[in-house]
Amino acid sequence: MLRIGELASYVGVTTRTVRFYHQQGLLDEPQRTTSGYRLYDGEAVLRLSRVVALASAGVPLARVHELLDASQQSLDLALAEIDADLSNRIERLEKDRDRLRLLRAGDALVLPDVIVGLIEHLREAGIDPDVVDHYRDAWVLTYAVYRPRLDPWLKSVGGVMLRDPGYLELMVRSFRAAELEPEDPQIQQLADDTVEWMVNAWDSDALEWSFERGLDDPAANSLLEAQWADRPAWVRVTELIVQGLQERGIEHPRP
Repeated sequence: MLRIGELASYVGVTTRTVRFYHQQGLLDEPQRTTSGYRLYDGEAVLRLSRVVALASAGVPLARVHELLDASQQSLDLALAEIDADLSNRIERLEKDRDRLRLLRAGDALVLPDVIVGLIEHLREAGIDPDVVDHYRDAWVLTYAVYRPRLDPWLKSVGGVMLRDPGYLELMVRSFRAAELEPEDPQIQQLADDTVEWMVNAWDSDALEWSFERGLDDPAANSLLEAQWADRPAWVRVTELIVQGLQERGIEHPRP
């Protein structure tokens, strides 16, 4: 036999909850002993456990009372209905969580994962946040306008290229070179290393497809490249890369 506090603790509720269920007629109140204690038997433990389980599942108390006294068949049908309702609620909550994750993700609301990864890589590398934001905005505009062209490219060779560690390193170096003078030796070194990376990758049929057929829309490219035009160092890097590739026999590149 259990006292009310022991019963409440065993089932996982408070004594106030037990008393509330007494008031609602969901749990019979036992007679007090000569010492003034209410003692609950195993049947009370089982009934209170059922009440708590149903109430926790969101079943209205009026229906809880109905189900406690229902036949096994009726109870099974009702529990199946409750289970289906809980599954629907869980699905709705998961969708709500997905929406919250998207809100926390920020850029992921409007950009594909591979571009978000590139932008995050630049942020983690310590690139000026304003510069990264400008780069992101260029991608947002380009992706909004040219998504049908970009998606196939990003899902194939473009996605591979933008995840390549060598490419990511060159991107970080390019952003760090933004404030350099055009004739700084680091600019030439950056261009040489970029040409070397591109030439090494050039043997890949996939990368060749990327240059010849991938993101080949002049308007789309101009949107992405416009942000580079206001930095003399970047303009010079681009010129040197084009020159270096042409010297290697590669024409019409898009560095």
